[in-house]
Amino acid sequence: MSQQIELISKELAEEPIEIPQNPFWQVCRRFGRDELIALFINVIGTAIISFFTAIPILLSIAGPVIEKIGFFPAHFLEARKIYETTPKKQRKKLSYYFKNATKRGLTSLSEDVLVHDPLYVIFMFTGIIIYPSIPVWILATISFVLAVIVVTLLEVGIRELQYLNFKINMKNAGFESESFLETRFFISTKENPKKLLNQLIKDFNLKLLGNVLEYNDKYFDNKLRVYSGRIPKVRLRKRTRNSGKGLIKTIQIVYTRVSEKEKKSPGQYRYFPIKKEKFYFMIKKEIPNTIKEIDNLKIKRILKSCLKSSPQKITFKRTLAKNKILLFSVDKIMKGKNYYILEIKSWKTKELLEAMRYVMREFPVIQTTKGKSEMNVWSD
Repeated sequence: MSQQIELISKELAEEPIEIPQNPFWQVCRRFGRDELIALFINVIGTAIISFFTAIPILLSIAGPVIEKIGFFPAHFLEARKIYETTPKKQRKKLSYYFKNATKRGLTSLSEDVLVHDPLYVIFMFTGIIIYPSIPVWILATISFVLAVIVVTLLEVGIRELQYLNFKINMKNAGFESESFLETRFFISTKENPKKLLNQLIKDFNLKLLGNVLEYNDKYFDNKLRVYSGRIPKVRLRKRTRNSGKGLIKTIQIVYTRVSEKEKKSPGQYRYFPIKKEKFYFMIKKEIPNTIKEIDNLKIKRILKSCLKSSPQKITFKRTLAKNKILLFSVDKIMKGKNYYILEIKSWKTKELLEAMRYVMREFPVIQTTKGKSEMNVWSD
């Protein structure tokens, strides 16, 4: 395996897997952290003000007012870290990162004012009435934690509703959709892809599909929303048909979400399937070079963040084989890179994991969650 890794890029070998945080934990961690910082500032600020005044009303409102600045420091520190660790060629102005940090802080602040504080008061009041013998500090802690949990559930639930609304808007704009599970492996070109595919065809009872397909993709930078770990990509795709006659041309928005599939019993391998939801619009005319050239105003409105983006061009050849449950594809990038890409697609988790285990056991591969547009190693 070490020789296999050396044949592939250093960047890929070191970080082949990227997995987003669980959306519930991500929100709970962010909001809970901001609330604790705000609580600390509340206590310290109230204590300092108490040295200058003893007026009850001032002491009562001082903490809730002062604590609001506590929803921003952690985000500014994160912004600074992101700025310093971003390669200079890709780095934007520091103000860009601070602007995003401010937005995240305002999200926590609004959730605190509109949801957390009212819930805390309700939980606290209810606890005091029903369980008067329980110490106040215990009730306060329980109320604080319960309110954070409710905020987390509400935010994740709202994001899911927003994603559902996005899918409805895509359908109304004329997009078709498909959803499936996928996994990817990198294989050195020193391996024989025909031999690999023949072995897969034999052992999984696959049928070879048509001719070798040629793909021409153009990927665009986008600012589409990320929904609970679902990462968006925008591409214009032109490919040959299985029959070898004619072309299929589409505009695609693809959302992917990576997760680790836990096994019931310990095993030698780890599994990182990708849930992919693809929205595609068929083009009858010549495929445009940029988003600006798209005639459909609804689609152009959806992709407005891509209007000024120059496409990243990727060309590859694909060989397909499938059975009723699994689809295998072997891709070769056209510009002389030293690996093939093996992708497995399925609509059933169990069968996909079995295929992943077989591939990792039988072939010298590197499992990855990175796509063709995500690594700057595709073109010479």
